Amino acid sequence: MALNYRILFFAVFTSIILGSIGFIFWQQEYKFTLPTPKPANLIQLNAGDTVDAPLPFKLAKKTYIHFYNYDCPCSRFNIKEFQSLVKKFSSEVEFIAILNTKSDDQSAINRFKHKYDLGITTIIDKDGSIARSLGVYSTPQAVLLSERTIYYKGNYNKARFCLSKNTKFAEQALIALVDDEPPPVFPSIAVISYGCELPSNTSNQKSLFNLF
Repeated sequence: MALNYRILFFAVFTSIILGSIGFIFWQQEYKFTLPTPKPANLIQLNAGDTVDAPLPFKLAKKTYIHFYNYDCPCSRFNIKEFQSLVKKFSSEVEFIAILNTKSDDQSAINRFKHKYDLGITTIIDKDGSIARSLGVYSTPQAVLLSERTIYYKGNYNKARFCLSKNTKFAEQALIALVDDEPPPVFPSIAVISYGCELPSNTSNQKSLFNLF
């Protein structure tokens, strides 16, 4: 009888461990292969649309807006790609980083500037109002503007690691913008948002697991 209890305990314990591993996998990997859920209050904006909402920064003739979230592993993996674009094109395009965080502390901006040393305008979007005004609901996302017209809005790549050169959508769009060419025509995977939901669109409950 004691042996049966031990076997039962081992089976239950093993199930809990496997379930926890599965949950962690879902939290950190599998869910990022799925499109980010759209919020109910989403403002639909696409390439060619004009941005009418007021923005808390001055738009240049050519503006590149990067949406970043410290708590998003996709954002953290993607930041090197963004750094590379800033270094290549900062003399021709105005870059702006939007920090999507629940903190409105200036230290969040200082941390971003110190860690990534980009030398660009950085703004906190605590309530998600900037993201909503541009139709953005996940991170990382890129919005390229030609004055107040959306030139490109979407993903950096088909996957969060940005390793596929042929699907570097944001970079290809940026090159076309700099060269004063029409916006490239991309497959739907470029504009269907993948990544992390914005903090302002999720509950206050923090993730139990953060492996990165």
